[in-house]
Amino acid sequence: MGENVSKKRREELVGGIEQIRDYINSTATQDGNAGRLLAYLNALEKDVKGRKFGLVFEQHREEIDHVLEGSVSVLTEDESLAIDNGGQWNALIEGDNLASLDALSRVLRGKVDLI
Repeated sequence: MGENVSKKRREELVGGIEQIRDYINSTATQDGNAGRLLAYLNALEKDVKGRKFGLVFEQHREEIDHVLEGSVSVLTEDESLAIDNGGQWNALIEGDNLASLDALSRVLRGKVDLI
């Protein structure tokens, strides 16, 4: 399993915030500007450490990447599941999305409206 890139990046940002806070506390005159900077750093730290929701794409290879490297994806039609749609062709693909997109990118290049 690859490393958690998002978590590592947040830890680096928090470390940088701590260094800036230490620098301000050790060198800056404790005036209004220093206070505002420290308050801003506290808000940044809270935001960086806060819970995040959404999709995160980590920078590591999945098993399917290794499979696709040495093989060619093939789509197989199951005619028993076909539905007459008045001549318009639609497809439902069951399987790994990356392998499916790999096959579609070669077979239907320039012919697909929406995936």
